[in-house]
Amino acid sequence: MDYLKVHDFKDKKINVTAQDFSEFMKDVVASMEQAVKYAANEHQQKMVTDYIEHFRYGDVEKHKDSQRHWIKDVGPIVETNIGFIETYLDPSGARAEFEGFVSIVDKEVSAKFNELVVQADDLIKKLPWGSVYEKEKFLKPDFTSLDIIAFACSGTPIGINIPNYDDIR
Repeated sequence: MDYLKVHDFKDKKINVTAQDFSEFMKDVVASMEQAVKYAANEHQQKMVTDYIEHFRYGDVEKHKDSQRHWIKDVGPIVETNIGFIETYLDPSGARAEFEGFVSIVDKEVSAKFNELVVQADDLIKKLPWGSVYEKEKFLKPDFTSLDIIAFACSGTPIGINIPNYDDIR
């Protein structure tokens, strides 16, 4: 049997294999290999290439790399993201479920929300709780209003705040 990865832990070997989602992931990889041809720019191309590697081998670092390219793709007309992203149904917040979306950016509404981002430093100071409940440094987001074309998941959230990796935000 071919192993995707072999990890040594103390005196044990842990063999990682493709199983539960392997057939589904083969289809995702095939679709992503077609999608990369239609990327609008280098960031999108690298993002999709990293998705392919992540879905093929299960390497979380490759998904993180895709998200690094995703955040650098500022101001796209079509916004998309895919992967084991949110932990909506897991009370421990550990097991993410697979989701993906495709949307069109609403530039007019996004401009209005970006005005809130511009004023965020002053607005945060007026919130009815202490700074102990805020991050040390406010990282201004790329606040985008999306008109969803397709959202594949067990439920549709009213908003998303991704990427979910603290070391990438």
